[in-house]
Amino acid sequence: MADAGERHWIESFAEREAARAGEPAWLAAARKAAIARFAELGVPTRRHEEWKYTQAARIAKGPWRAAGAGAVAPAALETLGLGIETSPRLVFVNGRFAPALSSRAGLAPEVTAGSFQALFASHPERLEPYLALPSALEDRAFAALAAALAEDGAFLRVPRGMALPEPVLAVFLSAPEPEPVAAHPRLVFVAEAGSRATLVELHVGLGDGAHWSNALGQVVVGENASVEHVRLQLEGAAATHLAHFHARVERDGRFASRAVSLGAGIARHDVVATLAGPGAECSLDALYGAVDQHVDNRSTVDHQAPHTASRELYKGVLLGRSRGIFSGRVIVRRAAQKTDARQKNANLLLSGEAEVDSKPQLEIEADDVKCSHGSTIGQLDADALFYLRARGLDEGEARAMLTRAFAAEITDALPSEPVRERVEAELAGRLFGADRRGRAA
Repeated sequence: MADAGERHWIESFAEREAARAGEPAWLAAARKAAIARFAELGVPTRRHEEWKYTQAARIAKGPWRAAGAGAVAPAALETLGLGIETSPRLVFVNGRFAPALSSRAGLAPEVTAGSFQALFASHPERLEPYLALPSALEDRAFAALAAALAEDGAFLRVPRGMALPEPVLAVFLSAPEPEPVAAHPRLVFVAEAGSRATLVELHVGLGDGAHWSNALGQVVVGENASVEHVRLQLEGAAATHLAHFHARVERDGRFASRAVSLGAGIARHDVVATLAGPGAECSLDALYGAVDQHVDNRSTVDHQAPHTASRELYKGVLLGRSRGIFSGRVIVRRAAQKTDARQKNANLLLSGEAEVDSKPQLEIEADDVKCSHGSTIGQLDADALFYLRARGLDEGEARAMLTRAFAAEITDALPSEPVRERVEAELAGRLFGADRRGRAA
């Protein structure tokens, strides 16, 4: 029998069906299949290993109502300090497209960039292969819920052989309302064979009200294509952010993702990378910083073909009463001989009350592979602190320098300069000035 949280969302889906009457029949079928899958799976409980540390039931049964469109002035983009206003971009507010904030400037006419709703009217055939729940995420209840309830989404396609000269942005703004609201933002990015592109995905909060962002994203990397992906989550302290992301990489394709999670009281990012063709490569780097927050990172890299390679580096910096979770799973299928996979999770605890649970995993069916994994949890090195203080730095400056060096392996590699500068400023304000008790100075 469905619990209160499940019933709420199933009823919400039924209530919205009339408003979706103009959508293509194939999309209606995909939505119904997704909500049926959500009902079949049910909201996870703590008996589910993947949700052992994050209370999914409490999230699902919250007093959420559908978020309104929200009103955001174009000038607000500049105040975010992320270079949004000068970049080609698709901007969404509470999951709905905001044409006044968006711009195609700098994109070639051959690049498809638009909202789902706009493309339904002009080129629905471009969307049809991508809007069903991705099979790699079909065992994730909240991914199914997002596929069923997404009001709109960003669709970008780079044609065969084209290299984009600058990053393209998919921006999802959360504008909280007086009552707790929920939105289900969605992103599809397709890089056709031989193309090159950088995608910057931003999830940013504009207020302090309670808001649940249940995001679903997918990237398709064609043969010999290359995609650099930057993801920044910077929502408000009262926000809950759940995200599911799937990257499929074809023969000789390359996918490099760098994700930074600094916001939301409860944040969870679940990424699945499928290396589907020989020679496919992916790298998943992530930095999560928390001050009295709960942040949960899950990764699955599925090596399905021979001569594939993956690298994972997840780093966490936690203060106050924060809790960090990392669960990384590398699967090497029997056909994936000559696989090279490396996974590492490193965590820095800056207070006595912070806690981390780390679980790297290897599942290897092939017999000719190079695979490794590791996990570290520690504090700032006392000898390094002494060395810096002996050279004139006070304790706060020394701690900040060492913490910044720990994070730099991720932040220095961010390919978007405005995002990198904003991340460094956030880290400096939230983490680098921590005192001995782990509180922000």
